[in-house]
Amino acid sequence: MGNKLKIDTGTTAFSSCSDRFVKKGYREQISFERQLEMLAKVEGITGVALDYPTQYRDPVKLKKLLKKVGLQLGMTEIDMYSDRHWKFGSLSALDKKIRKEAVSLVKRGMDAAVEAEGADVQLWLGQDGYDYPFQADYSKAWNYLIESITEIANYRKDIKIVIEYKIKEPRNRIFISTIGKALLICERIGLSHVGITLDVGHSLMALENPAESAVLALNSGRLFHLHLNDNYRDWDHDMLPGTVNLWETLELFYWLEKMNFNGWYGIDIYPYREDGTKALTQTVKYIKKMAEIAEELEKSDIDTLQQKGDLLKIIDFLRRKILR
Repeated sequence: MGNKLKIDTGTTAFSSCSDRFVKKGYREQISFERQLEMLAKVEGITGVALDYPTQYRDPVKLKKLLKKVGLQLGMTEIDMYSDRHWKFGSLSALDKKIRKEAVSLVKRGMDAAVEAEGADVQLWLGQDGYDYPFQADYSKAWNYLIESITEIANYRKDIKIVIEYKIKEPRNRIFISTIGKALLICERIGLSHVGITLDVGHSLMALENPAESAVLALNSGRLFHLHLNDNYRDWDHDMLPGTVNLWETLELFYWLEKMNFNGWYGIDIYPYREDGTKALTQTVKYIKKMAEIAEELEKSDIDTLQQKGDLLKIIDFLRRKILR
């Protein structure tokens, strides 16, 4: 299974990796074209996830560039979070003009993604939320969200729309914060090409079990894309996957195998102080190894043990199977 996975990643591993303390980044900035060239050399990665319109505007030019380096456009994320223009929200903004601008931007991004033969278009609405009690009109905000995403989804149905949830940052509270809320929007819209990106780190921050969240989305036919990373559940550290929450990550891969997930395995890491190429290479190896172990587990009798509810035998089985 490991060699059949569709793996994409953003270019963050080759960015300057700045934070709010080291604003110039932990390494020198290199050109976008050079980032793609370096990314294409990482064995096992076949796709790239890019932001529209901050990383590309011209899909024809991008398509030629990707063909040159041998990559496919995986995810196109609509950037409605990095500019202060969206500081009071985008698709849920109280200002109708802002909402219309946001919807228009997404539609242009959808057109560009289709032209560039991308896999899906992602909505991560990090500025759509609130910071203080009594600040937001929750009823209006949620109505605007559903209204806006419904218009977007009906614009064209030949490209998947994926909604990524996160509990906080940059707003202290983001409206689409949990797997339940993301699924609620999908069900309210009721279109089969609207689904979810499960970001493992975001799920952990929301105190979810990523495996359970994946199963909920898969049962609804809504899991289209993954973002694989890790953290300490307190912040979105975007660490290499499985380095902190090993068992939860393994269980996620087990259920992805068991329920025949065939979407993209996206890498979403920020190796601030590590070599970008080495970090991505290690991550690809890890993903493939987890997939191999998951395949072995799915063929084992762990399912029988689960049906019996025998926790101690499950723990002993995993110890003998994994910690050998």
